[in-house]
Amino acid sequence: MFNCVQLKSLNGYYAAVFDGHGGWQLSQYAMKKLHVYLDEELKAAKSDKDISEAIVRAYDRIEQDWVNLAKQAFNMGFPKVAYVGSCALIAVVKDNKLYVANAGDSKAALLRKNDDGSYQYIKVSETFNANKKKEQERLRKQWPKEDDVVKCKRNDNKACYVKGNLMPTRALGDLRLKLPEFNFHNFPPDEGYRNPIPVFNGPYITAKPDV
Repeated sequence: MFNCVQLKSLNGYYAAVFDGHGGWQLSQYAMKKLHVYLDEELKAAKSDKDISEAIVRAYDRIEQDWVNLAKQAFNMGFPKVAYVGSCALIAVVKDNKLYVANAGDSKAALLRKNDDGSYQYIKVSETFNANKKKEQERLRKQWPKEDDVVKCKRNDNKACYVKGNLMPTRALGDLRLKLPEFNFHNFPPDEGYRNPIPVFNGPYITAKPDV
C-alpha cells in the first residue's frame, strides 16, 4: 500500500510505502494514520533534528495504537493478530531536503536525470532484514546464548529469519517477536500457531525507523 500527501504543518510533502505481512490490517492502518500523526508531531519542528525526531514519534504512535488494538483482539479470541506486521518506508520532502525513514526491507531511491537522458540510481535508504550480515552480527551479539536468534532455511543465506519467524528486523507490529504475551509457546501447535519461542528474551525486532 502507498500514499502521497501534502503536509499541513510545514511546506513539504510526504510519500510512503507499506509492505504488510501476516495480514493487510496494519499496513492499511498505517497508510491512513501515519501522515496524520506526523503532521501533528511536525507542528513545532524547526531543525533537521526536530523533523527526524517527529518522524520517530509518529512511528511510535502507530506502534502503540497497534499494541492496544492487538491486546483487545487477543483477549477476544483472535490471537493470530500477533502475526500481523508491516514494513514502513516514508519520505518527507521540504525545500531542497529529503528525509527518509525506513522500518523494514523496502527500498527508496532517487532517480537523477543525466545530460544524455539516462537516469542515475541513487540509494537513499538502508535495508533491515535477517539476510544482511550486519543485522545477523548485531542480533547474535545482542543474544549470544540464543543460537536460533537467526535461522537460515536450507542453509540459504537469502532465506534467514529472526527466531525462525520473520525476515525483516524492523517492522510495525509482529508482536510475537516483541512482547512475551503474544508468544505462542503455550498454544497448541496443531491450531496453526507457528514457530513458538520456548524462552522469550525479546523484543527481537523494533518498530523504530532508521532516519
